[in-house]
Amino acid sequence: MLKKVLLATVCLLSSLFVLFMYIKSDIIGVLNAQSAPVFQLPKGAKVVLGKYNNREIVWDIGNNTSDYVLMSSKPITSISLYDSSIPITDTIQTGTNRENYCLRCFGMPNESLLTYCPIAPAVNEINSISLNPQETTVLSRVPFLPSVIELYRGGSLGLSVNDRAYKHSTKYLLKGYMKIPTYSGGLYGESYMHPCQEHLDAPLIPTSIKVTSIDLGIIINNNERIAYGNATSWDYSGLRVYTGTLFALRPFALLNKAKIVFAANTSYTDGAWHNYVIDTSNFNENNELNPNKLRIQSSLTASLQDIKNESKTKSISKVIKNGSVNLYVNANTGTNTKMSVILYDDAGTQIQYYKLGSNTLSGTNDYILDLTGIPVGKYQVAVINEEYDASSNLPVESSAISDLMPLEIVDPHKLTYTKTPQSGASAGIDYEFSKNVNAGQAVGKVTANPMGVTPLTYSVETNGDNSYLNFEIDGLDSNNASSTTPLNVKIKSGAPDLVNGGLKAGNYKFCITAVDANGDPVDTSGNPTEKVCTSFTVEKTNPTIAF
Repeated sequence: MLKKVLLATVCLLSSLFVLFMYIKSDIIGVLNAQSAPVFQLPKGAKVVLGKYNNREIVWDIGNNTSDYVLMSSKPITSISLYDSSIPITDTIQTGTNRENYCLRCFGMPNESLLTYCPIAPAVNEINSISLNPQETTVLSRVPFLPSVIELYRGGSLGLSVNDRAYKHSTKYLLKGYMKIPTYSGGLYGESYMHPCQEHLDAPLIPTSIKVTSIDLGIIINNNERIAYGNATSWDYSGLRVYTGTLFALRPFALLNKAKIVFAANTSYTDGAWHNYVIDTSNFNENNELNPNKLRIQSSLTASLQDIKNESKTKSISKVIKNGSVNLYVNANTGTNTKMSVILYDDAGTQIQYYKLGSNTLSGTNDYILDLTGIPVGKYQVAVINEEYDASSNLPVESSAISDLMPLEIVDPHKLTYTKTPQSGASAGIDYEFSKNVNAGQAVGKVTANPMGVTPLTYSVETNGDNSYLNFEIDGLDSNNASSTTPLNVKIKSGAPDLVNGGLKAGNYKFCITAVDANGDPVDTSGNPTEKVCTSFTVEKTNPTIAF
């Protein structure tokens, strides 16, 4: 009975010990981790979202203080508001009745044009932008035609004129009603016009022209560069015809910041390391250069558990330049998901590098991470489990960015050997029997510079014969390792070639190898590749004759 109790107790203690070690390892991982900072796209960045006429739309981020305010990077089209089926009136309409007529203005004698037509064609065109269900869930407001009220002096969208105006050449239609003085038969009346956002290079509207926003009930400050435009121009060629003015159509949208966990340049899809940059230099330049692909948080998960050396034998926080590590990650799988890696700076605040990873595996698995090309330095590592779609730049689902774990990349250690014969040999001789090659005396020193990932584990090896068996490295621990440099190489006590306590005359040679704390670098057979070799001669002692 006692034997059974003792056996059960041993089994229980063994189980508790294993559990303790597992929990300890997990706790250490948690202690080394820190939360990733909240990701935010800068103002001026470009993102891809939605389609117009089956073409993916690129947007500029004009504001990022609350929701992301999106403005199409280029007008999606140019559109005429004049429709010959819409009735034309010479009388200014009020209220919603404005949207039922085109307003005609009589200017100089025999001249007339339509100054305002309903904006329904523009709104309908923007409404034709297609959004998939995933995109709809992250939009606080679907694409819309911005109004004067929303833009003037910052408006409800918080956009300054520099934030919302194209830098050159292009003005775009706004929603609202403008009123300007109109010459008619020797008198000035007033006429409705369409508001437009002028570009920054456009001449300012003279302050003598009182351009009034009916929506705001104020005269527009010309510094805001909100101008006016006619719905049509006219052409007199025997018969007067209306020619529809083309208005550039630039939709806006509001994107929920909280649902965007990450974004990266659309070109970062080749599985290589990329120096992570979000380009803002093309803000409002009327181009679609360097857009970013959005990652939308979903039910996907990714938890970075540990970083281990390449042989998976120990947890590490340092690795040699161009080396590899194993990331232990717990994750679930989705549609063509990849386990990608993000490298932050040492403070864990700025993303430095990004790499699209290998296929995500379900559960806890290790993912080998090749760090070739990443410069020496201190980093924080995170992972993100993301969908991959090579056919599109539209948003994809992803996990949140994982907690961070530290990883320092260092130059690999480099060994040098220096002969350091002790004093006592005859003049002109480095090493001489019985003079300076006795057991325990140093013959040279091995230096590691740079040190690499310490401690280094050393070995004295053959350089073509067995004479290496006479030597050892001083100052190593029981594992033949040390974090100190330089270290003396000395003659062993009991060395096989000792005669009367000293190395006999002859040639000696040996090599010294070292691997770092991660077991690097080694060849495919596991043999150390960092090696330094030397040889020297112990001279005979010349007899001394006394007279």
